[in-house]
Amino acid sequence: MIKYFFLLIGIWFIFSCSEGDPIEPPIDPPGPGNPISAIATPEFVFGFQGESRYSYCPSVLQQEDGSIHMFFCGNPNNLIMVDNIYHIKINPDGTKTSAKSVLQPGVSGSWDDHHTCDPSVIAGDFTWDGVTYKYAMFFLSNMYGVYYNEIGVAFSNKLDTDSWVKYPEQIVKKTWSTPGDQSVGGSGKAWGVGQPSVVSLDGKGKVLLTYTVGDIGGTRIVWSEADFSNMDNYTITSPQTIVQSGLKAIDNQSADYTCNADFAINKEADKIIMIRPVQPHPTDYPAYLNTSLEIDYMNLSDFMNQTGSWKPIYRITPEDTGYPRNHNAALLRDNLGYLQDWEKPTFYFTVSKAAPDVQPSGNNHAEWTYHIWKSQIVKE
Repeated sequence: MIKYFFLLIGIWFIFSCSEGDPIEPPIDPPGPGNPISAIATPEFVFGFQGESRYSYCPSVLQQEDGSIHMFFCGNPNNLIMVDNIYHIKINPDGTKTSAKSVLQPGVSGSWDDHHTCDPSVIAGDFTWDGVTYKYAMFFLSNMYGVYYNEIGVAFSNKLDTDSWVKYPEQIVKKTWSTPGDQSVGGSGKAWGVGQPSVVSLDGKGKVLLTYTVGDIGGTRIVWSEADFSNMDNYTITSPQTIVQSGLKAIDNQSADYTCNADFAINKEADKIIMIRPVQPHPTDYPAYLNTSLEIDYMNLSDFMNQTGSWKPIYRITPEDTGYPRNHNAALLRDNLGYLQDWEKPTFYFTVSKAAPDVQPSGNNHAEWTYHIWKSQIVKE
């Protein structure tokens, strides 16, 4: 069991991305004329309660009838940390379907034979090998025995399908060309690429693809425009690091940087919305998880022109949620990745307990307390 933990910890370490002092003063209120934001009382959504299993990193799609399809990362077997992607449907009356694993690691020796995690699901028209699919799921995976991660995609014509059809190769590969892991100094190894978040640009196959990079050049989120209309000849533009101006760290003074974020857009308002971890993370166990999250926005046109500055909507803290760790969040979006009421988004997030309530051993790992909750921004 221990070997699974230490192999997987490399994946989770990037979720927090930094180290430092967890003390967090209140964030400054919005400027004149803007109502002060707050969040609704958080609600439990899902967790493998009473088991040594985790559920985290959701991708959440709102349907016209009010139902919600949620995809998330989980482990099938007690005490064994091997990632699968799960699905549940949440009906308008609040009832839920049973959690089922819908995407698993590939066959031994494939690029994705170890972990399969970090789903981001959108609708569109995606044709591959003569078949057109309605939905695409982007995900992180890696090969057993290496540290780095890469990004793949799978397809389906139903959100509640029992299994998705995987494209056989990575669509975004590690950033270095040499085989194997990349050293980042000492015993450190580069994390690779992963944590995709995808929104549709045309309702078909053109998308805005954002993802985290961790390599010898540092940790960052990059974005590309991609066209997956024809998977036999798809295109992805060269990645650009996202604008980080306006982002503040936990002290609300220092400049922050981004990783492991989810995005949504509102074309009519020319807005892009991001939910992200706030750096740095704490020093007590689990030190690889952040205490707080923040929802920020900027003009979509500025984002794609590499200009502008992020503005905060709200910072979600342990005081809001009742948990010492709040991480791996998602925005509730429609099937194309759009948000209508972008100033008051609903968001889903993962919680975790911290020491002394959890310890890195056996059935005491923090991971077994990873459950998914939700809330919504409200204006006072």
